[in-house]
Amino acid sequence: MRGKIIPLLLLCLMPLFFLTCGKEDVSENAARLRIKLTDAAAPVLKEMYINIESIEVQATDSTGVEGDWVTLEYNGGEYNLLKLMNGKTVQLTDQYFPAGGMIDKIRLKLGNNNRMVTVTDKPIPLEKSPNVIEHLIIDNVNAALPANVIVSIVIDINAALSVYELNGNYYLDPRARAYPETYGGSLRGYVAPIEASPVVLITREGDSLFSLPEGSDGMFLFSGLEEGAWKVHLFANPESGYRDTIFFSDSIRQGSVTDIIPKPIRLQLQ
Repeated sequence: MRGKIIPLLLLCLMPLFFLTCGKEDVSENAARLRIKLTDAAAPVLKEMYINIESIEVQATDSTGVEGDWVTLEYNGGEYNLLKLMNGKTVQLTDQYFPAGGMIDKIRLKLGNNNRMVTVTDKPIPLEKSPNVIEHLIIDNVNAALPANVIVSIVIDINAALSVYELNGNYYLDPRARAYPETYGGSLRGYVAPIEASPVVLITREGDSLFSLPEGSDGMFLFSGLEEGAWKVHLFANPESGYRDTIFFSDSIRQGSVTDIIPKPIRLQLQ
């Protein structure tokens, strides 16, 4: 039985880089494939590093037949997800890829140097969950590959549900989704005062995404959301003396950013 799940927070994006095959011009009638990563994490954390060693994708052809796994030209790296929230991006790779069909699955090989740092500045190693071992496989990507078009895919790791404690050890068991960057809409808001140290949670039909407001204006941003209204939860630090707030957003629309009114949302004292 699992121990306590550690809440973490949201938003880091990454694209993909150039791949070539032999002496042919692979750019001719090819799709341009980019992959981005996005995350979620928690106020008890200062840093959370994920160690990615390799990235593979699996495409299906126009008849739905799955092809072989294709390893992308990626040199590996460690990424502090908490530095990549609310729209910040870092490029992983950007490459040509055979057009036609659809990217159906993404497979990440995870290294052994995954870790988190709490507010006490103590680094805590994250062991890989037995459910993951080395690879994280993300299904139902559904990213079409038309010729001569840039296709960006976002990998969204919900860090709030990706770490758990068991018998004094902490385990990384990533909960992730992947979707075309053009999918869905975005929700943006601002919260005050900063002294409340708020955490933002949005929910809809079983989906839960977290974020921490940033900057002096307390901005937060969620992307790749299904259309419709999302429930917005603003949780104040219990020691701040401010009250939590819950409300529904205006309807999210495909391809647009929905701004929450009022700007900013002001938390009230208890």
